[in-house]
Amino acid sequence: MAEQIESTDEVLVRAIDKGLGNRIHIRISRFKERDYLDIRNFYETEDGEWKPTRKGIAVPVEFYAELIDALGAAKEEIAKRGPAPEKSAESA
Repeated sequence: MAEQIESTDEVLVRAIDKGLGNRIHIRISRFKERDYLDIRNFYETEDGEWKPTRKGIAVPVEFYAELIDALGAAKEEIAKRGPAPEKSAESA
């Protein structure tokens, strides 16, 4: 379920936990009267607040269909490489 955050022009669609106080936020945001799909790394501060990093991308929503198509093509290439190796307790 999408969560309204900070301003009425920004919606957190999903947060993906990366571990160690890091996660990826997928948001719909507005800048200069234009809507964007923003995919960005966030980190957790000592007081528990999530802050954005500079690592990420903001794609105008009019490119959403092309982005989904490209991600589908990437999924096919990922599948050709086989399953990702499992993380062991020693390497984590």
